[in-house]
Amino acid sequence: YFGMDHNVDQTGKSVIINKTSNTRIPEQRFSEHLKDEKGEESQKRFILKRDNSSIDKEDNQVGS
Repeated sequence: YFGMDHNVDQTGKSVIINKTSNTRIPEQRFSEHLKDEKGEESQKRFILKRDNSSIDKEDNQVGS
């Protein structure tokens, strides 16, 4: 998007970014490509945990 070059360093834990002859500041802002989630009602997500008794019942049903 910005015309920059990137390489992974020798440790494999970092990315090194370099300017190139194609590096530029685009006419459109990067943020214009993202959804505006502030205006939308965001959905709340929950992680549901099974209680141990329901797992035991499923195991018994599968085994029989």
